[in-house]
Amino acid sequence: MTWSLFYRFDNEVPTNFYELRQFGNSLWTANGRVHTMGHSLVAEFASPEAAKEALVQRSNEIEAQGYKRVRHGIHDPARIDFPLLTTEIREGARHTFQAIRAAHPDKTIRLFALGSDDGAMTIVHAASDLSLGAPGDMDDESEVWSSAEWPYTEGGEFLDIAYRMILSCHRSDLPCDVEFDVLHAGLFEACIAAMEQLDREGFFATGDAREEVVLLCQSEGNEDMEGSIGRLNTSRVVGRLERWIKLCQ
Repeated sequence: MTWSLFYRFDNEVPTNFYELRQFGNSLWTANGRVHTMGHSLVAEFASPEAAKEALVQRSNEIEAQGYKRVRHGIHDPARIDFPLLTTEIREGARHTFQAIRAAHPDKTIRLFALGSDDGAMTIVHAASDLSLGAPGDMDDESEVWSSAEWPYTEGGEFLDIAYRMILSCHRSDLPCDVEFDVLHAGLFEACIAAMEQLDREGFFATGDAREEVVLLCQSEGNEDMEGSIGRLNTSRVVGRLERWIKLCQ
């Protein structure tokens, strides 16, 4: 399946998408605002060659409308390229969290989260300037460990490419042979691995400041999705979560 993805930008921020997928004699198209499924339709042609020609022609028309092609390649409906998904999540998260920092220049962002829903249909993010402080400083630490309560969610547009990659498995008008359990596990592993890669770069913080950072990958409030707490955080943060869990028991 040939896949082409286009965006219209406003000050380098993607606002609208256009997507083309050619499989067999069919040309599938979808367009709309980022972070939406948009409107889709399927056109049938006499042959795969005719469908490919239509894709090229439609691509030219889309670019003439002010869209920029950002991705083009081959998509296999029987598998998801999880290494590529990890890369797209990492780069999307980089821009997303940078957008949050830029939107709140007077805040020190210490808490960062990536995740999805139980249906593995979305890629969500959040951040906060909460500080762990010393044990006992906060009467209620639950907000630290539940990213759904964090206030900063700017920049989600930059995660749209990764969103398009998993959304193809949820559309009724596109072929997809990927088992749900494979998609679910692979998506969360990709989120965790993307955070790990950013962390190794020093993106979140370095030195003593890194001890104040909390990184989470969650699914609808699950505190430790796929062991992410231990993989992504310092022993200090892991210890604080274990302490809070005991207090809540």
